[in-house]
Amino acid sequence: MQSNSDITAAVTLLKQTLPEMQKRNIATTPENYAVWYEYVSGRNASLVNEINLLDLNKTAFTSAIHKDLYQKHIASEREALVNQLSDNVKGVINSFLKQARQEGEGLGMYSKALQDISSEADAMQSIGELKLMVAQLIEHTKHREDAASEMQNSLVSMTREMQQLKEEVARLSGESSIDTLTRIPTKSVFIEDLETHAVMARSDQEAISIVLLEVDDFKLFRSKFGDAIADKVLKFIATLFKKNLKGADTIARYGEQTFAMILPDTNTDDAHSVADNLRMRLAKQTLSDSAAKVQLGTITVSAAIASLKDNESAEQMLRKTESALSKAVKEGGNKITTA
Repeated sequence: MQSNSDITAAVTLLKQTLPEMQKRNIATTPENYAVWYEYVSGRNASLVNEINLLDLNKTAFTSAIHKDLYQKHIASEREALVNQLSDNVKGVINSFLKQARQEGEGLGMYSKALQDISSEADAMQSIGELKLMVAQLIEHTKHREDAASEMQNSLVSMTREMQQLKEEVARLSGESSIDTLTRIPTKSVFIEDLETHAVMARSDQEAISIVLLEVDDFKLFRSKFGDAIADKVLKFIATLFKKNLKGADTIARYGEQTFAMILPDTNTDDAHSVADNLRMRLAKQTLSDSAAKVQLGTITVSAAIASLKDNESAEQMLRKTESALSKAVKEGGNKITTA
């Protein structure tokens, strides 16, 4: 297992490598990335010298040149470089996000518990010493929270940066983050992004909401019209929803016939408006398949919304939204339920 210093060094090299490639307009394929990661590290003198000479002669870094550089300087020793780096960075990111989420929650709960004790003490008699002790503990906690505030701001800034690094690593290592049918992010990406957005929303004291939408009676639809047409309809719905989102709102495929959305800086009422707009836009569509010469009729969705509450994790918000969605479906569909 690598030490923290080894992982930190790997992340530092990652941050230096991408700009070197971008300023030369080099495609970020795994092989190209391995070449430039090694170049930035400076460990391979022959590779560094050859690239510097190419730069000096203003030679374009074509795919043929990169293939030659990779074969001569990388392949024999560093075949698994990209995968190793990807695992390192992902480990850092996952540990950091967990720490960032727990930091504010832990201190906040500690302060609230002490304040509750102080409130109870107000109604008691002859416990002046106890009240004094509790008051001192609350003051001590406030100092801890003030000290943690600066740290939290730094953590949020790092969260944004690490999220960008994670996306780059995923792309470089060929990790599947896009649903092959609908061409929108997968459920795993949605969950990870929700964790990040929740940390930032809590730190910035901003609202954040999510929406889950499930296509009503889609299994019956698939059974009636077949897989090919059903898949076309899912692609259509994904495109329709994506086009009608705004700003930083994002969409992902959450299940076979379920879509999930993250709505940053959005309260419950506004989230309800977003969900209702999407629901009505879809319900107004009369679908058909011209190739198969089949009339498909209309499609509706059930939806559930939730906003992040104090001392609530992203996972808890997601679970209660799933329960609300199940309720909407059982009640007949084509409706919105607030968790």
